[in-house]
Amino acid sequence: MNHMHPNSRIIAFLCLVCSVHMYNINNEADLHGALFTGYNTELRPGNNRDYPLNVSVVFHLFAIKEFVEVTSKFSVNGVFQMSWKDERLSWNPSMYGNCSYTLTSQNKIWLPNIVTSNPFKESYGLGSDLVKVYLSSDGTCNWVTMHSFDVICDADVTYYPFDKQYCALKFASYSFGSSWMNITFPSSKISLYFYEENGLWEIEDSKAISTDLSGTVEVILGLYLRRRPTYYIASLLLPMTFVAVLQSFVLLIPNESGARIGYSVTMLLTSVVFLTLVQENLPESSEPSISILGYLLLGYISLGALLTFVVIFTANLFLQTKPVPKWLRALCCLKQTKRYEIPLPNEGKEIPPKEPTGFEDSERCWKEITTKIDRFCFVTFLILYAVQLIVYFVIVLK
Repeated sequence: MNHMHPNSRIIAFLCLVCSVHMYNINNEADLHGALFTGYNTELRPGNNRDYPLNVSVVFHLFAIKEFVEVTSKFSVNGVFQMSWKDERLSWNPSMYGNCSYTLTSQNKIWLPNIVTSNPFKESYGLGSDLVKVYLSSDGTCNWVTMHSFDVICDADVTYYPFDKQYCALKFASYSFGSSWMNITFPSSKISLYFYEENGLWEIEDSKAISTDLSGTVEVILGLYLRRRPTYYIASLLLPMTFVAVLQSFVLLIPNESGARIGYSVTMLLTSVVFLTLVQENLPESSEPSISILGYLLLGYISLGALLTFVVIFTANLFLQTKPVPKWLRALCCLKQTKRYEIPLPNEGKEIPPKEPTGFEDSERCWKEITTKIDRFCFVTFLILYAVQLIVYFVIVLK
């Protein structure tokens, strides 16, 4: 009795399997000749013309390329996977060397005519001459086409940079209405299996639906996005808040220094620069609303302008030599100061008190008044800046 080596048995089994399923190029050439002889790409598949053709669609999102809020341009990379049955493309595998599938160019068969309905520039269809269609022996056609999609997405920057956006890729079949073609999605979500995370946007949810729009089949692929705010907090929100708060410290600089006005004006101009940077990254539109961050910056600039006015006002008071009005003395809790000369030991007479000159007393009083105003305004402005920032975060994070 001959004993066959275990490896020989495996090889013999594989050869038997391969011989059963193996086909050559001639078999496939004969298959193509039989399939496409007399095939009309203009005719929709389906023997029963009373019912629409069912087309199953899955959209695989690869990446979010960019979202430019200023121009409303939203760009993604993705793949459409469509499948339908075409009875004209079915065959008996045993007649063609057990060939159960084959590939063909997309221009040789009927395809769902779907084009973008919200393109950023011009409308375009799916597929290219390089794309092949996978054909199964039961007539199932599988079409996988990759594309870069540029669509319009109007941004709502009310809560920028803590905003959430909804952007949709919309497609429509204007050649085949809902009575001719029915597009279905196995899942109501966009496939994120191949998705690569974006550094600025996080996908919170998605949807994939097909609707009947006045007899036209429309496909909507929606993405619910949330902006990642860390970059904007570190590069925009915190620096402009620090600049605004530092502007208040001009009130701690002595009035004798000539740098107070220059310092406050420089900080005010810096806030204006930040406002310009914010406006450059936002759409030039008032609808649906203006960014709350813009209002915060406007509040910072308004307080900065008021602070500059206070600095100029106190500098003017500091140089005053006129007598201080009584109401201002009472408001600042100032008292008239009297000077006394201490009698010498060898003199037995008491010297009457000597009133200070009007010039010396007024100069000292004005200095004390400006000091009190500076301290009061310093605390007040810090509180106002803090209130503005707290109100902003309460609104955007609600």
